[in-house]
Amino acid sequence: MRLLVFALAAIGLMSACSSGGSRFVRPVATPVQGANDLEASDYQDGYLRIFVSSNLDETGRLLDFGKEGQRPAMLLISARFGKGTVASFSADSEPEIPVLLYDVQAGKTQSSIVDNALLSSGLLIDPESLSTSPHLQIYVRGVPADKARWVTDLLELATAEPVLKVGLSFVPGGATFSPLSTKLGDMLSEEIKTSEKPWEEKTLLGLRPDEGLASLHGRQFIVLLNSTTIELEPPPTLERCDTRRSLTGLCYASGGAWEPAQAYVRFELDVTDYRSIKDFIASDVGCESDERIWSDFRALLASGQLARKQAEYERLILTRGELLTDARRAQADRSAAPYTGRMLRLAQRFVLLRTPDDAYWADHYAKRAAALDDCVRNVAIGGTAQNAAIWDEATQIYSRLPTYELWAESLASNSDPEAQSLKAAEAELLSIDRLLARPELRSLSRENLASLNGPRIQLERMLTATYDRIIRRVVATREPAFGKAERLEVWAEATRCSVCRDRLLAEADALIKSSESSGGHLDSDPAPPQPGDAR
Repeated sequence: MRLLVFALAAIGLMSACSSGGSRFVRPVATPVQGANDLEASDYQDGYLRIFVSSNLDETGRLLDFGKEGQRPAMLLISARFGKGTVASFSADSEPEIPVLLYDVQAGKTQSSIVDNALLSSGLLIDPESLSTSPHLQIYVRGVPADKARWVTDLLELATAEPVLKVGLSFVPGGATFSPLSTKLGDMLSEEIKTSEKPWEEKTLLGLRPDEGLASLHGRQFIVLLNSTTIELEPPPTLERCDTRRSLTGLCYASGGAWEPAQAYVRFELDVTDYRSIKDFIASDVGCESDERIWSDFRALLASGQLARKQAEYERLILTRGELLTDARRAQADRSAAPYTGRMLRLAQRFVLLRTPDDAYWADHYAKRAAALDDCVRNVAIGGTAQNAAIWDEATQIYSRLPTYELWAESLASNSDPEAQSLKAAEAELLSIDRLLARPELRSLSRENLASLNGPRIQLERMLTATYDRIIRRVVATREPAFGKAERLEVWAEATRCSVCRDRLLAEADALIKSSESSGGHLDSDPAPPQPGDAR
């Protein structure tokens, strides 16, 4: 399905409940020209933020609302999204989010009352949902004096709810809330419609097929608030320019500075695919986090309300947190079971922790993950040098397990005792034997040592198979028996595989005895080559 994005061009101007002279203000939207700096493929989904600015504090008093009794007490401007666009809201709702409240009587904006995630941190936008509800509407409402307190209280209650405050339909571990925010727009419209002054206007912004969610990033548009007493003119064509040329940072297409005397509200869109976890659960997750915080974090990831990329990488942080929690529990366990066995299982899980190697991980997760990795190790070893040595040796062995398959493939047809893969496998076997020889591991059960005994058996099998081929190759030569035996004894002395050493010595002894019984003569014809022998 092709993704749809905001074209940020006004394709219509609609009046919801009034016409002609009864309109209190005429909003007109105009896009600001300029390309964004993101590639279309950058984001699967992301958080949309809207930065809102206006000159209402300077020009609001110039708006002509008519006679004193016809003037609204406030102007409330909000953005209404199509159904399913904002992931935090239910799919059948059209969320309306307040972005600016202007006190007409005081002549200033009251930004604290409309402070919400859309303006500060971003709301998660699902690009695919844009195809079902292809529109964004900017509402401009006049609030009569007798409704001003009611509207102010309603906004304070609604924007305190998690869905508007942090962008979630719930806060993990928090109290339940009354979903005022999900029906805020309808409540405002209904309340204002009961008045004799139907002050509600909206401008409809179209959507069109484009390059995905990333193309929203950096987009801007201006909503001009025109007094009804002024003849409506076509909106200007604007583009970004240096602030040294224009105080607003916008210029006409001709190059002249755009410095309007009329009231306007400016919307600047920003898309990101990362938000701090502290935005959602009021606490970061790290070494000092307790089980409650990790539980809240787990619930947040299960909610499906984080951007896909962020959720995927936050799960890698959660995996580390779960391992850290298990390490603390293992240290606190005073049962008779030896701790070293539990520590080996922790070390095995530690090695399996995934660490991506890309810019997104480096920017947002590398330091957090490294700190948690250090905490897991410190908790697991419990401050003892013996445990630290066992942990470090075990994690090094576990980290090399994926290499065993490569060694096995290389040795499958090898009959060279000097092969690099053979030496590497023997060195690995020695490392495991040294670890198993530690006093702390000698008393462990076979079950506790399975993570080391399993690789050891695998290494012995591939090494003995290789030395069997080496023995067959040597025996097949026309070299004197004593020479063959001497070569086998040299390799037996050098190998770190005890089973392999025994086989080499046994074959050397057999060759010597055979030679002695035949009077020490040279071998006659060489034995036929065996399948799999290297030439």
